Amino acid sequence: MSIAESVRSQFRRLPAGNVITSRALHRLSSDSLQVDKAASRLYRAEGLKKIRNGLYYRPYNSKYFGPLPPQEDVIIRSIRQQYRAKIAPSGALAAYELGLTHALPDAITYDTDKRIAPITLPNHTIYFHKVDGKKLSSASSELLNLLKALAFLFKKEGLNIFQQKRATRMLGHYTSEQINKALTYWPLWFRDEIQTLINPPGERYITGLSALNIPYQGNQADWHQMGMLYNNKFHITGDNYDSAPGLSTDELFDCTAFLKRHDIDMETTLCAKPLRAIKDILYTHCIKKQRYPHFFKLDQFMLDVPVAAMKKAVEELKQIANSKQQQLLHRWAEDNELN
Repeated sequence: MSIAESVRSQFRRLPAGNVITSRALHRLSSDSLQVDKAASRLYRAEGLKKIRNGLYYRPYNSKYFGPLPPQEDVIIRSIRQQYRAKIAPSGALAAYELGLTHALPDAITYDTDKRIAPITLPNHTIYFHKVDGKKLSSASSELLNLLKALAFLFKKEGLNIFQQKRATRMLGHYTSEQINKALTYWPLWFRDEIQTLINPPGERYITGLSALNIPYQGNQADWHQMGMLYNNKFHITGDNYDSAPGLSTDELFDCTAFLKRHDIDMETTLCAKPLRAIKDILYTHCIKKQRYPHFFKLDQFMLDVPVAAMKKAVEELKQIANSKQQQLLHRWAEDNELN
């Protein structure tokens, strides 16, 4: 069978409303140039129309509206195949598609890692915006679209109550590891906003060195308790300390008895378990402040925490850290013989 006959056969088998790309046709012959020429010559005779060079479709004949082009998602899939591109809705479009806004953007735009010219359809134009491909590869399409939508809303005017509740519920479908990995290529301000959604400010708890001063299961990791009690100064998340991403309720314990015994009246009775306290210390200093925590040496504390668990905590933080922050975490791990 000749190249022309092979191309004609593919065109005739194309269902209405579908797109075929020249890249898909190239498998018919090693001479891709001849395949492209045959496709360009034959598509009209076979009842197809052209979106642009290399993209051909069979119109869907509507009873009321006549011949219609393919649906937008079909076109986007064909663009992805033709250009071998990573493509995701822009933040504004993603927010609309996820139901976080009710207004369709004036310009339908997709982010991609390739330079792609706009596509003009009968009723609108699809635009493509080139961005860093690493961000587009950092998560599943569903999580990526959610993060892009939230970034758009935060930049625009922030989230209303409805959007906050819906976003928190949607983020709850993913593990902290998945979210942290996806946030690697996002700016720190956005990571903080996502952290607020995952761990609302109302979830305040004692952490850092203060948590290590409070006995957990009968064991006290730090022996500087009197200074903390005398000054009545505690590290509290959402107040004077930061909480590392991915907090779960089983990382906290109720320290009501300890506070009552020392006549301490606080707005929270929750305290970080030792591993969570360690993670918060490293997050606050290495990630947020970008400073080495000279004061925090493991051999100075009586920590009943498995080395493997501390290694994992450091690795989780590295996933959301930039190069400088990673160096600080790596240095701390080496100094404390975790590497």
